[in-house]
Amino acid sequence: MNTVLWDNILQFDLDNPPGEYGFSIRLADENYWTQNFTSEAILEYKKFMYLAAISSFMVSPSEIVDIVWHQHLIFTKSYQEFCDVLGKQVQHVPSTHNRDEHEKFLQAKNRTLQLYRSHFGEPPNSSWNYSDMYDGLHLAKAKYKTRTVIIAGLLAFALLITPCYFLLRPLYITINNPYFILGFLALCIATFFCLGMINKERLNNIIAGFDRGSFICQLAPCELIYLKTGQLPDVVHATLSELINNGAMIAHKNGYFEMSGSGSIDNIGQLQTMNVLNGTGNISYPSLLNRLLVKPLFRNTANCMKAFKKYFTKSENFTRLFNVNLFTLLALIMLGLVRVLTGIFRDKPVTLLVMVLAVVVFAAVLFLYRLTNITFTRLIPTLYRNELLSKSKIEENWQWEYFLWGTAALDTSLVLAIQRTKSTEVADDGSSSCSSGGSSCGSSCSSCGGCGGGD
Repeated sequence: MNTVLWDNILQFDLDNPPGEYGFSIRLADENYWTQNFTSEAILEYKKFMYLAAISSFMVSPSEIVDIVWHQHLIFTKSYQEFCDVLGKQVQHVPSTHNRDEHEKFLQAKNRTLQLYRSHFGEPPNSSWNYSDMYDGLHLAKAKYKTRTVIIAGLLAFALLITPCYFLLRPLYITINNPYFILGFLALCIATFFCLGMINKERLNNIIAGFDRGSFICQLAPCELIYLKTGQLPDVVHATLSELINNGAMIAHKNGYFEMSGSGSIDNIGQLQTMNVLNGTGNISYPSLLNRLLVKPLFRNTANCMKAFKKYFTKSENFTRLFNVNLFTLLALIMLGLVRVLTGIFRDKPVTLLVMVLAVVVFAAVLFLYRLTNITFTRLIPTLYRNELLSKSKIEENWQWEYFLWGTAALDTSLVLAIQRTKSTEVADDGSSSCSSGGSSCGSSCSSCGGCGGGD
C-alpha cells in the first residue's frame, strides 16, 4: 500500500469549509442516512478513490459508494482538489445499460473487490454488498399498506355485525349481568396480556434478524434519543449541555445564553450553535432552541429516524404482526358490541356495558398505536443498554450518558431554563411551535458502471 497517498486521502476533509449544509450534512439529508452510516460511506468512498488512483484498469464502485461519488462531483472545487491529492483526474463513467457493457462492468467490479481485499481486507456488507442503508435489516416490504388493512378490517367488521348477532344471540340471552361484564373484562385483560407477550417476542425476533453491522446497530446517541422520545429539542439539549459543560457557553439564571469566549468546540453541532450565538449575542432559551431546530444538522436526525420508522412499519414482518393484533381486537370488540345490540333489542339496560365497551375500544386504539412505536421507544433502546453499549464507549462520549439517564445528565442551568420556559407556557395557557425548513438541491444521473482515470 502507498501509505503516503492513503494518509493524504484520509486527511482530505470533504466538509472544508464547514457550513450549515456542507458535504456530509447534505449527503445524509438527501439520502436519509444516519450519522455513522454517512461517515462509513465517505470512508469507503475514499478507499475506492485510492484504488482508482493506484490501479491501471477500470474500477467500479458499489451503489452506496457511487451515491457519495455523485455528491462529490457536485462540489466541483472540492472534487478537483481531491483529484490533485490522488495525482490523477478520476473520471466518472456512467453505465448506459448496453448489453455490450455489462460484461465489462462486471469484470471491473470483480477486479475492484479483489484489489480492495488486497489493500483493506474484506469490504463491509453495509457499503459494498447492499444497495441501500436498509438492506441489512432483511425486511421485505409488505404487499398491503397498514391503512388499507385497517380499512378492510373495519369494512369486514361492519359486514359481520348482523351474522354475528344472530349467531351469538341465543347464547347471550342465557347469560345475565354482571356475569357477562365480568367475563368480558376478564377476556379483555387476558387478550391484551397475551398479545403484549406475543408482540414483544415477535418484535425482538425481528430485531435479532438485523445484521449487527447494519446502521441500526451503529446509531449515534442523538439518534437513539430521538428514536426513544420523538422530540427533536431533546437532541438539541445534548449539544447545549456539552457547550455549557466545556465552558464555551454560559447559561444565566434568567434563561439567557451567551458565548463565554473560552472553552472548546468539539463537533459541527457545537460549531453551528456557537455561530448562532455569535450572530445574536445574548439570546433566550426559546429563541436559541427555535433557531437550532431548523438547522439541517439537527433536522436530519429526525428525518432519518422517521424514515427508519416508516420503513419498519411498512415491512411484511411488522404488518403481519399488526394484522394479527388488529383482527384479534376487532373480534373482541365484536363480542361486546353484539351483547349491546342484544340488550337494546330486548329492552335491557346497557349503559354500563356501553361504558365498558367504550373503554375497551379506546384501549385497543392505544394498544395498536403503542405497537407501532414500542420497537423504537423501548426495544431498540433496550438492545443498546443490554448488548451494544460498553463502559468504554459510554466514557468516550457523554451523550451516551444522556441517552441512558435522560434529563438527569443535563447541566443544571440548562434544565432550569427548560423548566422555566415550560412553566411560562403553562401560566400563559399558550403553546410554542417551530417549523422546520431548509433548502436542498438534488441531482440525478444514471447508475455508475465504473470510472476511468487519466493523468
